[in-house]
Amino acid sequence: MELFGRGDALRQLRTALPAGSAFVRGESGMGKTALLRAAVQDAAGTLGWGTCVASGASGYWPWTQALTGLVRGVGLEAARAAAGTDRGLLAALVPLLGEAHEGTQTDRDRLLLQDATVAWLEALAELQPIVLVLDDLQWADASSLALLEELVSRPRRAPVALLGAFRSEEATPALDRATSLGEHLVLPGLDRDAVAQLVRSVVPDAGDELVERVHARGGGHPLFTRELALADHHGALPAAVRHAAAQRFEALTPGTQQVLTTAAVIGNTLLVDVLTAVHGDRGLVDRAVDEGMRTALLQRGEGVRFAHDVFREAVVEQRPVGPALHAAVAEALAGRADRGGEVAAAEVARHLRLALPAADLADAVRWSMRAADDDRRALALEEAAAHLRMLRGAVAEAGLVLPDGPLCDVLLYEADLLARTGRLPDARGLVRAARDAADRAADGVRIAGAALAAASLGARFAARRDELVEELESALTAVGPSYPDLTAHLTAVLARELAHSVPEQRSRSEPLTEQAIALARGCDDPTVLRACLLARHDVLWSPGGGAQRVPVIDELIALARRCGSPDWLAEALVLQANALLESGSAAFSAVLHEALTVLAGLDEPRHAYTALTRRACLALLRGELADAERLIDEATALGGRLREPDTANVRMSQRLELVRARSDPAELQSFAAEAVAHWTGAPVHAHAVAAGFQARAADLEAARHHVSVVQELGTWRSDRSYLWSVFVRELATAAIALDDAPLMQQLLSDVRPLRGTCGVNGAAVAFAGCHSRVAAELAAALGDPDAAALLAEAQQVEARVGAAPRRAPTSLHREGAAWRVTWEGRTATVPHCKGLLDLAELLRRPREDVHVLDLMQAGAVAPDAGPALDRTAAQGYRRRLEELAAERASAERAGDAERVAAVDDETAVLAAELGRSSGLAGRPRPLGSSTTERARKAVTARIRDAVQRIDAVLPDLAAHLSHEVVTGVRCRYAGDRRWDVST
Repeated sequence: MELFGRGDALRQLRTALPAGSAFVRGESGMGKTALLRAAVQDAAGTLGWGTCVASGASGYWPWTQALTGLVRGVGLEAARAAAGTDRGLLAALVPLLGEAHEGTQTDRDRLLLQDATVAWLEALAELQPIVLVLDDLQWADASSLALLEELVSRPRRAPVALLGAFRSEEATPALDRATSLGEHLVLPGLDRDAVAQLVRSVVPDAGDELVERVHARGGGHPLFTRELALADHHGALPAAVRHAAAQRFEALTPGTQQVLTTAAVIGNTLLVDVLTAVHGDRGLVDRAVDEGMRTALLQRGEGVRFAHDVFREAVVEQRPVGPALHAAVAEALAGRADRGGEVAAAEVARHLRLALPAADLADAVRWSMRAADDDRRALALEEAAAHLRMLRGAVAEAGLVLPDGPLCDVLLYEADLLARTGRLPDARGLVRAARDAADRAADGVRIAGAALAAASLGARFAARRDELVEELESALTAVGPSYPDLTAHLTAVLARELAHSVPEQRSRSEPLTEQAIALARGCDDPTVLRACLLARHDVLWSPGGGAQRVPVIDELIALARRCGSPDWLAEALVLQANALLESGSAAFSAVLHEALTVLAGLDEPRHAYTALTRRACLALLRGELADAERLIDEATALGGRLREPDTANVRMSQRLELVRARSDPAELQSFAAEAVAHWTGAPVHAHAVAAGFQARAADLEAARHHVSVVQELGTWRSDRSYLWSVFVRELATAAIALDDAPLMQQLLSDVRPLRGTCGVNGAAVAFAGCHSRVAAELAAALGDPDAAALLAEAQQVEARVGAAPRRAPTSLHREGAAWRVTWEGRTATVPHCKGLLDLAELLRRPREDVHVLDLMQAGAVAPDAGPALDRTAAQGYRRRLEELAAERASAERAGDAERVAAVDDETAVLAAELGRSSGLAGRPRPLGSSTTERARKAVTARIRDAVQRIDAVLPDLAAHLSHEVVTGVRCRYAGDRRWDVST
C-alpha cells in the first residue's frame, strides 16, 4: 500500500537501521504495519518478521515467526553454525534448528534462553545485517516481552536492527517497560492534503466534497479514510468502518464469504490446505482467494493474509461462528500437523476449547497438554500454565466434567508450571485438588504423583511435616509392589522429608533410604537411583559424618560419568569436596577445583551462581576477605536475577563468616539482629549465632538473653543438621564470655568426640573451622588440661586444608581483686595491680597512642602552666588521704580485698597528684615537663610489674606484651590482636 503523509516518520524510522531499536505506536488502522513494511523494503541484510496474535498463541510466537524467517534467509547450515552449542536451546524457539534440549523451565533457564538468542543474533549479524520486525506488540505474551526487553536494553556489537509496532490504546505497563529504551514514533492522523491523496488513490474521480466529508468523518485515520472513501458511508465512527467492512464483505459471493469467515476464525494468514480440508473444495478456496485479492480484502506478502486486522475482526464479530466450525478447523489443523506442516499446538487447543461440547474432550485435553509442553520447552511457563487453566474453564463453561484421572494430570502439570514461576500458594491449591481427584479415581500412580508434587513444593526448614509425611506414606500404600521405581522414589522423598523435619522424626529416615536404594538398584532407571542416593546422602549429612557419606558420593560421581551428565557430575563433586573438607583432608581443594572446571564448561547462569558461591567459600577459608566480599556480592546479584531460591540463605551463611572474621563490634551486633530475623525456620541456630556475635561484641547482657532463648527452646542438643557446627561454635563463644560453666561442660562433651573434623555450613558454602578449636577454647575456659593438645590439633588440621590461621579469643576481665586473662586457648587468674589497669586501657585501644598523664588520670601537659594545685585543694587532698587510710584499715579487718584494692587505687592517684604539685618544703610546684617525666616512669614501672605477674602464669602472653607494648610519654599496644576487655 502506498504511504501518504508519512515521509517524516519513514525517514525517522529508517534511522534505526542498521543497529537501533524503534517502535511505532498509534491507533488501530493508523498505518503502522504499512510504515514498517516501507521502512524495511530496501533494507540491507536479512529480514525476520513476526506478528503477535490476540489470544491462544504459544509463548514466544512472534519470535518464532521472526527467527524462522531469519533462518530461511541466511540458510539453515549458516544459522545452525552461528547457534553453536546453544543450538539445542534455541531450537525451543526455532524448531528448524533441530531438536530442542529439555531444560528445567525456571526463570534462570529463561534468562539463559534470552542470552543465547541475543548472542545468536549477533553471530548472524556478523555474516550480514539483521532486521527484526515485531508487529502488534500489544498482544505479545510475557515471555516475548521479556526477550524483547533484553534485546532492546543490550548494547549491540553487530548490526541487529529491531523495529516494532503496537496500538497505543492497548499498550500495557509491561510493553512500555520492554520498549522504554528504544526510539518511539507516534503516528498522528493525516492532514487534509494527505487525506485528499489517499481518497483519490482509491476513488480517482473524487471531488473536494467527498474529500472534505471523509476528512471530517475519518479524522485523518488512514484506514477509516480509505474505507469511508470506498463505501462513501455517512455513519458515525467507529461503527462506520465496521459497516464499511461489512458492506464490502456482503458484496462477495456466498462461497467466498464462507471461506473468508473460516479464514478469519483461523487467523490473519490464510492456510489454503486447512481451508480446503474444512470446506472440502480446493477450487472454492482458490476462487475465494482470487476474489479477496481483487477486492483488496486480501493481500500477498509472506503468504496471503487479510489486508488489515479490522477486516478479520469485523468478520468474526458479525458472522455467527459456532462450535462446529471450530471443531472442523481444529481437525484440519491437526491434519496439517500430522503432515509435517507448521502448526502451533496452542492453535489446535484453542479451537478445540471453543468447540466444546461438540469436540472430543479427550482431544481437547491432549492438545492442551501438547500446547503446554511446547511453551514449557520454550521456557514460557506462564503461557504454558494458561493453556491448562483455559482448558479447565472451557470444560466448565460447556457443562462438562473432566474424568478424575485426566483432571489429576492437568492439575499436577499446571501446579508444576506455577511452582516454577514462583506462585507456590496457587500451586499448592492445585496439588490438593489433584490429590482429591486421584483419591476419587483410586489410582495409585496418580496418588503417588500428587504426593511427590506436594513434596517438591518444599516446606519450612526444621518444621513438622506430619501432613506431607502421612500423604507420602498413603501413596506408598496405594502404589503397592507393582511399581518399584515409583516406590523407590516415594521412599527416598519420604526419607528426605523426615530428615529435614523436627529432630524427633529424623531417626526414621536412615532405614528408609536403604530400602529406597535397594529398590532403585533393580529398576535400571538412573534418575530414580540418583534421587535415592541424594536422599541417602542428606540423611547421613551431619557434623563429623563426611567419611560416612563418601561411598554414596562416589556412586553419585560414577553414575554421573556413566550417564554423561556434567550437571550431575558437578553437583556430586561439590558434595565430595564438602565431605573431604569436613574430614580435614587437603584433597578437598583439588576436587572442588574440578567441580568449578565442570561448572565453567556448562556455561549457564545457574552454574555460574554455584561457582561464584564456592569460590567465595574458598576465599573465606583462606582469609581473603576482600575477595570473599566481592564474590558474595556478585553471587547474590546473579542469584537474585535467576530467582535462585536459596540465594538469601547462602548469602547469610557466607556473610556470617565474613563478619566474624572482621570482628567489628558494630557489624557483629547488626548481624546478630539480622540472623534472628532471617533464620525464622531454625530459631535455635539463629539465637545461637546472635549469642556468639553479641559476646564477640562484648555485649554480655544481649548474649545472655540469646543463650536463654536457645536453652528454653529445648531442642538444641538433639538437632545435628549441617548448621550445627556454626551453632555450637557461637554458643560456646557466648558460654565462655558469660563464664557459664555448666553450659560449657555440656558443649565440650558434645564437640569433643568430633575432634579432628571440621564444620562446613551447607555443601561447601562456608567453612566453620575445626571442631577441635571449639573444644580447645571450652577446655581452656574450664581448666581442662587437654586444651593445649586440642588447640594444636585444630591448628594442624586447619593448616592442612589451607585455612587462614585463626587466633584463639584473647580477653582481660577484672573480677574484684583479680583479673581473668585468656590467651591462646588458656585462661589464668592474675592478682590485681595498677599496671593491669594501664594494660587494659592500652589493649582496649590497639595501635592508638595514649599519653601517660591520661593513664595516670592527670590534667594538662603544657610546661610551666602555673600551679598544679592551689593551697586549698592541696589541703583537701591530704584530708582525703587520711580518710582513705582509715577506710583501708577497716577493709582489711573485714577481709574485703576488693575494697582494699579500690582504696589503694584512689590513694595512688591522689598521692601522685599531690606529690607532683608540691616542691621543696611543700611549696606549689609548676605543672610542666617534670610532671610528665614522673608519670612516664610510674606508668612504665606499673606496666612492667603487671607483665611480670602475667609471666608467672602465661609466659607466652608476657613475651607478647613485652614485645608489643610501647612505653614512654605516649604509650601504645602495637599488636594486631583484638582483645575483649572489661574493668
